[in-house]
Amino acid sequence: MDKSLSAQSVALVINTYQQAHFLPASIESAMKQTVGFDEVIVVDDGSTDDPAAVVVNYPGVRLIRQSNAGLAAARNTGLSAASSDCIIFLDADDLLTPRAVSAGLACHAENPGAGLVYGAHRRIGTNGETLGDDVYSAVGTNAFRTFLTGNAIGMHATVVYDRRSLCDIGGFDATLPRCEDYDVYFRMALRYPIASHHEVTALYRWHGHNMSANHATMLKWVLRINDRQKVHTVGDRALETERLLGRRVWCRYYANEFANEVRRCWQAEHRLLPTIQLAIGAVSIVPRVSVELGRWALRGLAGSS
Repeated sequence: MDKSLSAQSVALVINTYQQAHFLPASIESAMKQTVGFDEVIVVDDGSTDDPAAVVVNYPGVRLIRQSNAGLAAARNTGLSAASSDCIIFLDADDLLTPRAVSAGLACHAENPGAGLVYGAHRRIGTNGETLGDDVYSAVGTNAFRTFLTGNAIGMHATVVYDRRSLCDIGGFDATLPRCEDYDVYFRMALRYPIASHHEVTALYRWHGHNMSANHATMLKWVLRINDRQKVHTVGDRALETERLLGRRVWCRYYANEFANEVRRCWQAEHRLLPTIQLAIGAVSIVPRVSVELGRWALRGLAGSS
């Protein structure tokens, strides 16, 4: 173990809700780190599938149980319980790679004062099979501006926060049922430097029941996070243009995700009814996408006149 890295203490918070069957693998991925965690805390957000029966098999792992309050509130519970210098949040269905801690601490050491650093991630299937290429986008020299046009981080478990900085900005907004991590990135970027590295530190398990798979709901909330940034972009034409471009980017992204899902359904099942039922679900996203793209077109016409 690198002594210069181990000087920084690190906590892991694993949030679980009805995912006790995934929990052993996520805990074991924490146990396999080349630089170990000083704290591992599992927050049970009102599950009925008995995660306590899993956690008891791992000495030193602390379990906190609470009534169901949502992901952001569960993360805040873990944040309040932790005392380490740095903190990582892992959903129970995802995994960390063995160098998640060491790579994150090394990036923090190279970027003193950073509120958070993050790395790359890889999508895997239910049984751990790799799905696609590694995913990484650099944060650039202006993190706030980068986030206006998309979520460069992509997966929350790749983030290693400076715990005091996260507390300083107020933690996670428990009023947000989705995109609470994206909201934190903006608030952190306004107060602290953000840095990134290209090493894969987390595995995002894609099993069809992920919260991010509800495209219409995700688009609704990601645009609300975008709305929140207007107070910081108003009066700055370049930033406001980036913010509005971000709305267009998100609309296209989720519209494409819907189209790809319909295509995958047809290719996998070759049955008309399930494909039609899935396509009908796209109706909920069409009005929002149409409005946003219409606004962009009108802005372009106004700018050219």
